[in-house]
Amino acid sequence: MINIAICDDDKNFISYIKRIIIASGAEPQTTFFDEYTSGKEFIFNLESRKKCDLLILDMQLGDMDGDDIAKKFREMYPYAILVFCSGLHLPTVKSFKTTPFRYLLKSYSDDEMIEEIKEILKEVDRNSEEGFLVGHYRYNAIKVKLKNIMYITNTKRGSRVFVTPECNEYNFEEQILVDAKLQDLYEKYEKDGFEFAHVSYIVNMRYVKQIVSRELVLYNNERLSISRNYYTSFRERFTKNLARKY
Repeated sequence: MINIAICDDDKNFISYIKRIIIASGAEPQTTFFDEYTSGKEFIFNLESRKKCDLLILDMQLGDMDGDDIAKKFREMYPYAILVFCSGLHLPTVKSFKTTPFRYLLKSYSDDEMIEEIKEILKEVDRNSEEGFLVGHYRYNAIKVKLKNIMYITNTKRGSRVFVTPECNEYNFEEQILVDAKLQDLYEKYEKDGFEFAHVSYIVNMRYVKQIVSRELVLYNNERLSISRNYYTSFRERFTKNLARKY
């Protein structure tokens, strides 16, 4: 079951994108749409939503700035898939802070739009698979969802996991540790978006906002250094991720 919210002041476009989503492979019986024709209407109903797997958000709503709506959405749904769409509006530095997965142009042909939506639906599926690693704190075992992890560092006897600030599931003072070495974790989770930025840690690329000089900036503005040995490969991976989105 997929829960999709569409926020756009053009009712015709809402009807169109719903048809495209179904034409792209979404099952009509298990795909549920919520439609909003203004930013204020969407924000008013945001807290009452029980679930949202995907938001398709117009960046040029008349009553609210799209970036501001995206920010409020991220506060409620830090791990949902966010997709911007627009006729002419281009992404800004502010847009990157809400980690959108794609930026759709309304001028796309039907075939182009279907190809984009297919990739978006694949990402929704991946996001709902709930991949996890098994860690521990003190003597307690714990499953840590991969989508909640920002980065993983080396420790003397294994690795340490750092989760996102919004993640209340692991809200305790003890460190989350994993027995496996960093290289082993990388080989296992590279396909899930983890990349070496330094010999001491791997980073979940979904949370990298930008690269400044020899540092990466995470979505919460935390900075980590990028070593010379990994700079080229890390930057290529970052650029590739951006190219998929925009």
